[in-house]
Amino acid sequence: YFNQQPPVQNTNELAGGNPRLGVEEAIHYAVGGEWRPLDFLEFGTTLFYRDVFSLVNQLNNPRVDDPALGPQVFVNDGKGRSYGAEVLLRHYPNNRFFGWLAYTLSRSERLNLETNEYELFQFGQPHILTAIAGYNFPWNIDLAVKFQLVTGNPFTPVTGGVLDIDDDDYSSIQGPTNSARNPTFNQLDIRIDKRFVFDTWMFGIFLDIQNVYNAANQEAIQYNFDFSENQPVSGLPFLPSLGVNARW
Repeated sequence: YFNQQPPVQNTNELAGGNPRLGVEEAIHYAVGGEWRPLDFLEFGTTLFYRDVFSLVNQLNNPRVDDPALGPQVFVNDGKGRSYGAEVLLRHYPNNRFFGWLAYTLSRSERLNLETNEYELFQFGQPHILTAIAGYNFPWNIDLAVKFQLVTGNPFTPVTGGVLDIDDDDYSSIQGPTNSARNPTFNQLDIRIDKRFVFDTWMFGIFLDIQNVYNAANQEAIQYNFDFSENQPVSGLPFLPSLGVNARW
């Protein structure tokens, strides 16, 4: 069982929030098993289901639950569910090599309170593949590589725009909720560490390179003033960083 406080901006009465919102809750169920054919090699699999409830939901038509508060936009009526399976192959450090390979297949949904039907969650990612490999070279040099391949988040497409004469501005025309997806996310990261070990302390220097091959992963879509044209908004480009650390 898990719970968390509602978002602060949804409970601020001065900003139109509901100060009587309760915690958001979830119950997780999982069953799995592990098999270790070799001392350094382990295979595991897990089936999971998550039931979430009392989620903060924003109503299109405010309602009155407490006359003292007046009409409320935010209520604890939201529900959702996530389910799927994960497989993991782990190679524990052996002969200077370590790594693991994980794949998750899942589906995440939220209940539409207006239609009473479940819809795709805006952060749902059905396929997540992560591979990590590392090698401990002589002279206290470590190399680690991480590759990710993830289904893009769903989003509600904009099919056009309509001019609001009163406001002299365009309003978007929304397509079906979360009926489109961003392209598949893919990224390769590399990190190299070098340690200098002394009697009572250790000094280290590292080079961390994110998005090695500069993949242009789309995270959103930006529209022009009348929603007739659009262009993708990409995440972080090729990003190297150099750092140092010390331990006593």
